[in-house]
Amino acid sequence: MFDGIFAWLSGVDGKLSVFVIPLNQPQTGLDWSTIVSGVVGGLATLIAAFCVFLLGNRRERKTREFEEMKAGAANAMSGYFKLAKWCNLIANINLHIDKSYQAATEHGLSSNEAFAFVGPSAGTFAEPERLHASEFSFLLTKENFKIVEDVGLVEDRAINLHHLFQQYSELHLEFQTWLDTILGFSRKLDGPIASDQLPIEYKDRFEYRAAQLNQIIGGIVGGLEEDMAFSIDTTQKFIMAAHERYKPHFPKLDFG
Repeated sequence: MFDGIFAWLSGVDGKLSVFVIPLNQPQTGLDWSTIVSGVVGGLATLIAAFCVFLLGNRRERKTREFEEMKAGAANAMSGYFKLAKWCNLIANINLHIDKSYQAATEHGLSSNEAFAFVGPSAGTFAEPERLHASEFSFLLTKENFKIVEDVGLVEDRAINLHHLFQQYSELHLEFQTWLDTILGFSRKLDGPIASDQLPIEYKDRFEYRAAQLNQIIGGIVGGLEEDMAFSIDTTQKFIMAAHERYKPHFPKLDFG
């Protein structure tokens, strides 16, 4: 059999044509179109998520700032109410003294003794609470720090004035009680004004007590006008600073 085949091949005249049929081989390279589309899609998703995060974070920050602004304005308003009460304490003492002098003038009282014009208060004046740091923390700036000092000074002046007037009222009542225990003492009333007469042997003690009262009421009256003006001016500065910091949550008020 093989001998026949070899004989056939030898007759081909030494020439042999060979046909090569190509076979499809599987691709082993990268599919760049798929990779690029995947990367672009991923980036788009990432950018969209980042934008959503930024918008949400911005909205949350604005909400937080809004709430902080409202809370700060509420604290400043609380501080204003307290500061106004300190001003009113000074004003009430001033009003009591003014009315006392007015009543004495209307009834024709003439005296060199200041205590004869100003009697003790019928009740007690309320002393408010001092401002907390959170109620004036917005003033802790270079521009407004002087107001912080002035607020403390208003409180100190009002406290000193209040204590002096309390002392004056107590001593005045003790003085009147002492006079009532003296034999031969007489008092003539003309409305709210009283004219006192007492035995000569009590003159020295009378003058000592009178001088004590005159000194206290003189100290009160001497600085009262300045204390009033200073407290009103400081409160107005407090209001304007709070309004600039917290508007529109803190209204622009006209104090005094």
